[in-house]
Amino acid sequence: MDMAFPSALLFLCWIAALATLLVFLESWFAVASRKGFVARRASGAYGVLSVFIPMRGSVIKTERTIRSVFGQSYPFLELFLIYSEEDSRHATLANEFRNMRSHIPVRVVTIPQSLDNVHERTRALEQAQTGARGRWYVVLDSDVVLDRLAVEASLEFAGTGEVSALALRPGAQCTSFLQRLLAPCLEYFFQTIRVVERRRERAKKLNLDAPYLLLNREAFDVVNRINRLPGILNDAGWNIWSYQIEGLRTFEGDGSRWLWREVNVGSWSAYAETERRYTSRSAALIAASSALSLIPIVGLVYGFSTPVNTFLGASILAFSVMSYSLMAISYFLHARRLHAACWFAPFWFVSQIPASILGFIEIRRSIASRASANRDENPEYKTGSEPRIKRT
Repeated sequence: MDMAFPSALLFLCWIAALATLLVFLESWFAVASRKGFVARRASGAYGVLSVFIPMRGSVIKTERTIRSVFGQSYPFLELFLIYSEEDSRHATLANEFRNMRSHIPVRVVTIPQSLDNVHERTRALEQAQTGARGRWYVVLDSDVVLDRLAVEASLEFAGTGEVSALALRPGAQCTSFLQRLLAPCLEYFFQTIRVVERRRERAKKLNLDAPYLLLNREAFDVVNRINRLPGILNDAGWNIWSYQIEGLRTFEGDGSRWLWREVNVGSWSAYAETERRYTSRSAALIAASSALSLIPIVGLVYGFSTPVNTFLGASILAFSVMSYSLMAISYFLHARRLHAACWFAPFWFVSQIPASILGFIEIRRSIASRASANRDENPEYKTGSEPRIKRT
């Protein structure tokens, strides 16, 4: 009877160590090696680069994005500010930057439609690019902040690697001290979901609605010409990854080192998983991941409070130390990528429970929001059933 608790604890510590190790290896070696890239300073031989910003959302964030473009190290830029004629707030902001004296010429493009839909933004981009002089285009979301070397580094990587289109995923920067403590744990939970559902993740298709998209003029002309064909191709939308064209090389990578968004922990899943459809299994994965990550703490407490004079006690302590170390390293790497509190890595377990609660609430909110949207679109939709997806 006295050996029942240590034996059960050893088994749980072993399971926790194995699960932590698998998530760590999958997320930081398999994924990072495919998505990461190393860039150098550009030589300046790429000519003029045209930056397009469809202006929508918060005016404050849009202004911050535009000022980050003006602060770029690459000098040969021209800026296109695209806004809807019904949006008076962004119209005022665009005119202020157009009248500002700067080395970067600013051109204002007014369109009749709204920019809330990706297809509307595609048509706006097609209209704006007719006046562009650049050999390369950058399509930038209006809530993404660029590092000083972002454009230069990505342009050199695409130019030297003969990449026709480069899509980068931004990092995240939290706005408060408490959010910087919770953000790495939230990212760890959603990374666990991505690892468990990696088959579904690999089946995703890339699209134009990338926060940062760099492409050359020739690739834009080729795909734009295909999209103007009649039939289903014209309904598919502007998607450079939808076609297998000889000589058109694309790349999607992690650009958190050079660009980021300011986000709140309450909308973390909406920021990181815009294309994912969460289910109740996702919430169960967060609960299981949180429980497994806290088992090593129990093992450490048991190992340090009990004399380690048996193989059973030494094994519990060893597995607990390994899991604790991997979790601390994961927290540090996530915090560095998210511009969060790297120094808090040894105390990662303090923020584990609050982060799991926030993640669970956010997933439930996402499921409820999707169910409400399906009820509005489909009157026959019933609560508790899977949403019906029409495929064309």
